Amino acid sequence: MINRTAWEESSGLPVKELMASWTEQMGFPLIRVTDESWEDDHVTLKIEQSWFLLDGGALSEEEDKKKWTIPLITCTEAGYQEDIIFIREKTATVVIPLKSKSDWVKLNAGQEVVLRVLPTDTMIERLSDAIKKKTLSVCDRGGLVTDAYALVKAGHMKPETLIKLLSSYIDEDSYIVWQGLADALTGLHTVLQEDEEICKKLVRFARKLVLKLVSISGWDSKEDDGHLTVLLRGTAMSLASLFCYEEEDIVTEARKRFEAFMSNPDDASVLPSDMKSPVFGIVLKSGGQNEFDTVKRYFYTAKDQAERKYVLGTLGMIQDAKLKEQTLEWAISGDVKLQDFFYPMGSVGYSSKKGKEIAWSFFQTHFEKIRSMIGKGSPSLMDACIVNCAGGFCSSEKADEIDHFFQVHPLPQNARKIAQTTEGMRANAKFFQRLQSSELSSQSFWDSVVE
Repeated sequence: MINRTAWEESSGLPVKELMASWTEQMGFPLIRVTDESWEDDHVTLKIEQSWFLLDGGALSEEEDKKKWTIPLITCTEAGYQEDIIFIREKTATVVIPLKSKSDWVKLNAGQEVVLRVLPTDTMIERLSDAIKKKTLSVCDRGGLVTDAYALVKAGHMKPETLIKLLSSYIDEDSYIVWQGLADALTGLHTVLQEDEEICKKLVRFARKLVLKLVSISGWDSKEDDGHLTVLLRGTAMSLASLFCYEEEDIVTEARKRFEAFMSNPDDASVLPSDMKSPVFGIVLKSGGQNEFDTVKRYFYTAKDQAERKYVLGTLGMIQDAKLKEQTLEWAISGDVKLQDFFYPMGSVGYSSKKGKEIAWSFFQTHFEKIRSMIGKGSPSLMDACIVNCAGGFCSSEKADEIDHFFQVHPLPQNARKIAQTTEGMRANAKFFQRLQSSELSSQSFWDSVVE
């Protein structure tokens, strides 16, 4: 049994109050900076706490009364502040010493507490310089991104504020930070595929960040590469396959390595395992029938199942609609093992806006065959087919269509997965509407962040 009193006496901190606050109620808080006053040697911030909901849903009167005892840790250019500020009420005023009039401040320094922080535009502008100079720690650079993306999805932060923040990471070289950047960029891309014009603007913006990352990570491994460097290179290649597959230099390098690998698949140095899927994807997206046939043939000559999965997960990335159809037909032809046949479906269903429609239409047309193939197998196989063929949409209308299909063709064992899938679509539909109605629709905004 935890002795809260002993912990409190030994630490001098309000442990009982803290633990009760965080263990006896559901969820975690959002700290919102509502006002600020910057002086030469300090900044005064007014903050407000509320219950953070991922979907940004409205709180009831009772829910809005929820509050936590929050240990607020801060940092500035001078480093972490020694004193922890405890926020107990709905609103509070904190004063933080500054090193100079141009100093910055980061709340929840080190991401030590489970909460989200909504800073002001001024705070973000000041932090932008610390991001570029890397005077802000890796943990805090990553935390800013993950907080901002979650806040935009919940409707608390303007999408254009997130994009401006992301532009500060042009020289970022930390894998930990790039995990957050990759989540934000790929998440935005998935949703914005619903609007071709805005999506093109996002791709142009993301391409600049990713090309710089590729120049930092390089294509070739080095003897002194650490574990995180290897992971960073894999992230760079994955993002390049999403945002840079039309870049001549990227395509040329990918094709060179692809051809060398296909001529000698035993030479792992040409195309390491963490680069196979991205390179296959770049070659397929920039190619046609010949590239499609070459990748597919490798499935039959690959030495093991791990190698075959690179084909299964990428073949549907081909741009041609007829070849996407062929990928889906191949998936249920019997050549692909039952436990793997949903992978090619996902390679089509998540490849593009066009791919989503092709995969969902194929699933409906071949529903009885897919169901008979699975038979008495694990319901998780049908779950995977549903997600891979229908899970990429960001439309309430499409969610209604999918719900109706499964009302006519009931799958009781998969009802939960179907409900989760359509619920996610409706949430993404709201997210898309917020993005579409923001400055992201304006070319002048994108011109201001892409030089």
